[in-house]
Amino acid sequence: MRVTEIAVKGLFGIFNHRIPLVHSDRVTIIHGPNGLGKTMMLKMIAALIDGRTAIFERVPFEQFVVHLDDNTKVVVRHLDIDSSEEKRRQRIYVSKFDALGNELFSSRDKIPTDVPSRVLDRVDQRVPPPFSRSGNGWKDDNTRKFYSLDEIIELFPATAGLLPKEHRTHGFSHLFEGLEVFFVETTRLNAERAGEPRSPPPYLGSRIHHEAVWDMDDDAPMANRYGLRVDQYSRDIVRRIESGLADYAKHSQESDRTFPERLVRFVRAGDSVLSERKILDQMNELENKRQRLISLGFLDSESGLRDLTDEDVQRVQEALTIYVGDVQKKLSAFDDLSQRVGKLIDIVNERFRYKTLTLNRDQGFRLRTTSGEKIELEDLSSGEQHELVVLYELLFRAPRNGLVLVDEPEISLHVGWQSSFLSDLMAILQLTGSYGIVATHSPVIIGSRWDLTQELKGPEEQQSEGSE
Repeated sequence: MRVTEIAVKGLFGIFNHRIPLVHSDRVTIIHGPNGLGKTMMLKMIAALIDGRTAIFERVPFEQFVVHLDDNTKVVVRHLDIDSSEEKRRQRIYVSKFDALGNELFSSRDKIPTDVPSRVLDRVDQRVPPPFSRSGNGWKDDNTRKFYSLDEIIELFPATAGLLPKEHRTHGFSHLFEGLEVFFVETTRLNAERAGEPRSPPPYLGSRIHHEAVWDMDDDAPMANRYGLRVDQYSRDIVRRIESGLADYAKHSQESDRTFPERLVRFVRAGDSVLSERKILDQMNELENKRQRLISLGFLDSESGLRDLTDEDVQRVQEALTIYVGDVQKKLSAFDDLSQRVGKLIDIVNERFRYKTLTLNRDQGFRLRTTSGEKIELEDLSSGEQHELVVLYELLFRAPRNGLVLVDEPEISLHVGWQSSFLSDLMAILQLTGSYGIVATHSPVIIGSRWDLTQELKGPEEQQSEGSE
């Protein structure tokens, strides 16, 4: 399932936008002046796919529509207009229609809105100041801003477990079955903390995909849960390599243990062996792959079978036929991870000046200057940190075959890096099979690819175009 178009009517009571997505090149770019709703459109599509209602209860709009590639569409509307803020925030519903306009689903009778007062009282005990109960929601006593129950749960996910079962499952979560979304937001330098809104509340059947970051939990040391995201991702990559090494070791032990038995059975059965040339070619390919894994920091350097001749192979053809298959299986434990790590390191080392990024499987990302001096990740410039974080999120946290949303990728980036962003993004989306929407103010990000763009306009411009 893929999104083909997004549209909103009456956003902030003013704007009507329609964004058909470009799938041939995997990227759609939305641009326009500040204040027209670029970021809000990204937030709304992420929230809808995730089954979260808080943003729709908070933001003024008439209708939000997502068209899908099966010719259906999902529509969010306000049930009615109420002058009471507390009541208005409860009045949204979601419907799904087929290509002929037949309603396939409506949440009007499926999403309970009347949470018992005793449940709200229990939730209130877990909500810290300056929030205080106000009817069916909470108010910030400092700003006087009203927060619905869904908004409070987004702010304090631990409160979700206090809800009765019937209030824990969104009645429209199945509408986007098979579709995942990842949002690269503008606030991306500080480490994510357990329970932040970017981590989906536990009561949701979440469609927002956040590939697990290993130290994002309540038991992690304080230094791990607070600080810089580049440090957090450095620790995360160590855990990912550890997982790959565990699979590698498992395959190694199994193949070593069963090798004699498999060889005897192979010879007895008279199974066909690989030709001498095929074995030599595959041995060379495997050695090149192993050297790449060594250079990426996954494996230790070790001597392999070198300078084999046709005569050598002929003497042990059966054994080498099995050996080649075993090594292919072992090294495949790193296939996906090595592709992503390799892409990350290649891009970073092409961008960063006077420093080189490497990977240590025990310590994570390591940086050194061209003169060999060690650089701490925290000493990278804000632009370098933004580049590393965005690339990491696109490569390691965004889902395969999913929708990736990127808000203002130009933040803190030199124009030279901005000009390379789109090609980097397209290469990454090609690698992961995903597609994306980018919101930007930067013509440098767009470069020559104006064919990928959709401009958001105000009502005056839309009206003048309609009169032409």
